[in-house]
Amino acid sequence: MFETELQSTESIELLNGTTINFLLIKKYRRSIGLKITKDGLIVHAPILMTKSSIKKAIISKQKWIESKLDLINVSPITFSISSLQTFNLLGKAMTLQCSTGPKKIFVKGDECFLSFNDLNNQEKLKKYFVKWLKDYALDYFKARVYLHSKNNNLIVNNVLLSNAKTKWGTCNYKREVRLNWRLIQASTFIIDYVICHELSHLKFMNHSKQFWDLVEDIFPDYKEAQKQLKLIGFHLYQLD
Repeated sequence: MFETELQSTESIELLNGTTINFLLIKKYRRSIGLKITKDGLIVHAPILMTKSSIKKAIISKQKWIESKLDLINVSPITFSISSLQTFNLLGKAMTLQCSTGPKKIFVKGDECFLSFNDLNNQEKLKKYFVKWLKDYALDYFKARVYLHSKNNNLIVNNVLLSNAKTKWGTCNYKREVRLNWRLIQASTFIIDYVICHELSHLKFMNHSKQFWDLVEDIFPDYKEAQKQLKLIGFHLYQLD
């Protein structure tokens, strides 16, 4: 007798609005089981269990899932001067050109030029590049947050970077907006959606119908942006 096993990639929106992808494996078993690996969430479920029941089980374990995902170290980008590396900046593919010299990074067209005094020290090289990328992200995010907040008569007290493994952005009662620095790799369309999503929390600290109506009013194409973010979200974590 052959054991039947069905696999599919699914996604679910958690109670905090975060969408995560997971691998669903259905086979003959009595109960559902959740496992976190370096590739993310894997769900083992009985073959006859409905998707709605599976998602309810996942949401019931949301805190556990988030805590485990935060401990996962995603694969970092590997720097090598022997072969040009590429990365995305605001949704555009950039070629990384490395050379020996005083520390400096600048962008010209679709190329990013990185000068570093010791290219053999890959750890320091990576830290230097990621710090530059975070600084670039913060400057860009601040400009977009203040633009959207001004256009919609919303007051933001501060814009900060987040290093979360499960959230793209957060907003608190201090009127602080935190955005995941890895979003700088995404398109401006996706970034603007996440910003408008968080700005909407300045009025509604929940995901009620009123909240989503406000998101749609501020960013009419938010559903398309959500779809695009679901497709690329995992890949944004390859750079760490």
